[in-house]
Amino acid sequence: MGDMKRRVFIVEDEMPARDKLTDYILSREELALAGSAKCGKEALEKLAAGGFDLLFLDINLPDISGLDVLGSLEDPPHVIFTTAYDEFAVKAFELGALDYLLKPFTRERFNAAVDRFLAAAQRGSAQRERLLDAGLPIREGGRHHIIPFGEILYLSSHGKHTVVHTAHRDFETPVLLGDIEEKLAGGPFLRVHRQHIVNVRHIASLRYHLGGRYIATLRDEDDTELPVGRAFAGPLKKALDMPE
Repeated sequence: MGDMKRRVFIVEDEMPARDKLTDYILSREELALAGSAKCGKEALEKLAAGGFDLLFLDINLPDISGLDVLGSLEDPPHVIFTTAYDEFAVKAFELGALDYLLKPFTRERFNAAVDRFLAAAQRGSAQRERLLDAGLPIREGGRHHIIPFGEILYLSSHGKHTVVHTAHRDFETPVLLGDIEEKLAGGPFLRVHRQHIVNVRHIASLRYHLGGRYIATLRDEDDTELPVGRAFAGPLKKALDMPE
């Protein structure tokens, strides 16, 4: 895991419990407190931005039940519930909770829950690495796909969405092109335009256009043409082993 800290979010309406969780979280070098909320509505607004690894979630909140908060999250982080009542435990685990801390809980009990989370996160990281070896994981609508890298012709930006073009069909996913670019690092993919990333293995030809710009023609049924920006032409020609 190296120096990477796991980002933690707290949802707790009672200050003493929130302060205790904050103290315990700060005592673990693997964790970084990245946000908090005092009610369910505030939690949903802040959690929608994503980027959190672990959620400490109180069940009895002043507006929305913590169980409903978790049920409303499309892609929730790992969750550890905190509550003074044990009758919700079965439902919490049905929703995929890692652990269930009954108040008042000790530092030892907190550490045991965190250790369980760290082990689960490490297993998840290993699984994601295997997926990345197989292809590009994306979500389209309610379905998840793993697209083999070799089948990807190019990717194009459409506002806050990215379209992944293959020889068989196109996939549209609600992820920025720049975020997907990070997952493609080290492979046969190069940014050739602010709106396009191409698989260089599918380029059939490259011709000069205007002002240092080029046009790349792909080896597909449509002979797709992609503009190559001036700033991207040099790296692309190098990747294709073409003279400057």
